[in-house]
Amino acid sequence: IRTYKTSGRGVVAKIGYVGLSDKEISAGAVPEEMSRKYLGGRGMGAYLLYNHVPKGIDPLSPENALIFSSGFLSGYFATAYGRFHVTGKSPDTGVYGDSNIGGDLAAELKYAGFQHLVIKGKADRPTYLYVHDGDIEVRDASHLWGLDTYETQLRIWDELKDPEVKVACIGPPGEKLVRFACIRHQLKRAAGRTGQGCVMGSKNLKAVAVRGTGGLPVAHPERLLKATKGQYDFALKTKIFQITSRWSNLFAWVVNNEREAVCVRNHQSFFYPEGYGHLDVDIFLEKYSEKMLACHSCAMHCQHRYKIKEGPFAGTEGEGPEWMTPLLYGAFLGNKDYDVALYALELTNRHGLDGMTAGLYIGWLMHCWQEGLITEKDTGGLNLEWGNREAIIGLIEQMARKEGLGGMVTDGSDEAIKRLGPETAQYLYRCGKGLTQEPGNDRMLRAMPLGNVTSNRGNDHLRGRVNLEFMGLPAEVLENIFGQPVNPDPTAWDTKAWMATWQQYLNTMSDATGLCKFWTQWFAPDMWGFKQPTEVINAVTGWDMTAEELMEISERIWNMEKLFNYREGVGREGDAPPHIFFEPVKEGARKGLRLEPDKWEKLLDEYYELHGWDKEGTPQAETLKRLGLDAEPSHRL
Repeated sequence: IRTYKTSGRGVVAKIGYVGLSDKEISAGAVPEEMSRKYLGGRGMGAYLLYNHVPKGIDPLSPENALIFSSGFLSGYFATAYGRFHVTGKSPDTGVYGDSNIGGDLAAELKYAGFQHLVIKGKADRPTYLYVHDGDIEVRDASHLWGLDTYETQLRIWDELKDPEVKVACIGPPGEKLVRFACIRHQLKRAAGRTGQGCVMGSKNLKAVAVRGTGGLPVAHPERLLKATKGQYDFALKTKIFQITSRWSNLFAWVVNNEREAVCVRNHQSFFYPEGYGHLDVDIFLEKYSEKMLACHSCAMHCQHRYKIKEGPFAGTEGEGPEWMTPLLYGAFLGNKDYDVALYALELTNRHGLDGMTAGLYIGWLMHCWQEGLITEKDTGGLNLEWGNREAIIGLIEQMARKEGLGGMVTDGSDEAIKRLGPETAQYLYRCGKGLTQEPGNDRMLRAMPLGNVTSNRGNDHLRGRVNLEFMGLPAEVLENIFGQPVNPDPTAWDTKAWMATWQQYLNTMSDATGLCKFWTQWFAPDMWGFKQPTEVINAVTGWDMTAEELMEISERIWNMEKLFNYREGVGREGDAPPHIFFEPVKEGARKGLRLEPDKWEKLLDEYYELHGWDKEGTPQAETLKRLGLDAEPSHRL
């Protein structure tokens, strides 16, 4: 039960600064004008990273910052605002890095008196932070070093004698500086891509434990209650709410497989008939799912608690899976055994590996085996045939221990190519910023690859995926959503720069406010755009923010991230798609579709112009002035 203070304006944002090298701890308040410019979560994460991390530093150096940020509305009595953001220069790509996470951590940090933590330096021994009711303690974690992410959370609960403590931690891969190690919270919540768990390990920081009993101020409680109830009642009637609350987003696996939008055996084909009868969502519900779970303040309960009841993995329990599990650990690896896919997911969760990156590397290695570029001499006897159970599980274990063939990919893709030979590079698909390509057939669309590839952390469906592009929606519906006419043909090139831009801003808004994207028009056309969050923001703060102002805040955040990459030397080449996107689809209903290079470059020009950037993707002076970024870094916080 949380109390809500009604006196004064509802704007409270406090930053805790932790220097691990000198154990110096301080705190400061975020001025209201700064909150109005960046909100919280991803917005303040971008601002703080640009202001606290010098140009050109090694991501694993003590100078890198690890920034924890609760969403601006996380912790309030508002539906689905439970998201948390982690920001730091990426060890995986060397450029802007961040990741968004669900669960209960965002709200708990607010209740403990902080919206943000800026962690710098390096502890001289394994350490964890205990944040509680306005205090931050640096504690010894020598007894936790070497434990997996499940064991770590249990041991901290026992030590603090409080199972309500919310923990974000790393496993052995983070300690060993695996470049795609992630930060785990609960059984499956992950700050996954870009290797923030590696940043955490480089600081000898095992965990951040959070417990708060405080309340949050609300300027207009009655308005907040009205807005929350109205939005909840509306969402409850939507089809997407009813579907997701039963199936989670596993239905997206079926939908994307049927429209030939999944990548099979590392982008070699795009429809997986073996999935039917083996990886269907109904099979998961009947055979594995035990109940549904939700993040803080969310009514959608979109996560399964599952258990494998028989076979060699009997007794394995976990949470999830997302639709990427049957895709990535099923079709992408040529596997049709749901037990193997679920066990692989549980392993990455327990160890603290980013499951996406791990699966993509396994697909690359299997493809190289298929082409004869990797043999048993390289694998130590492990057979990398597509779908081989022992290979999938064995490579994950090797990655976690940083040993064997799996260990050869843990120092980044460039280093992996050096070790395995330059001829293997043709089967490792990466965008211009270096992030490995997700297993989606984006080349058959236009706004989708543009939104994904130009994302500031690298190719990413959670930053720029334009789901509405392929839903077959009427032109008038799309115009109402995007605010101007757009071409409903998913293969057409015109108007797609605006679709990608609008979607990127909507996703940025979600990450800054703490709103789950499942409740937005990223996920379904009848969910929320920019208007609904302003109702909650204004009730909480007493402001009069408009939807247009909220979109401008998103644009400001996007440009701040872009400035970080520009400072690191990333230009137009950073927005290049994987080379395979320019190759035509070889079979099926999408045969012949591809990104045509000349049309792609023209589309990129249009996208840059919409943003107020030059031909190299550099934000122009007038754009920065309009957004109030012309004096950055300002070092105000």
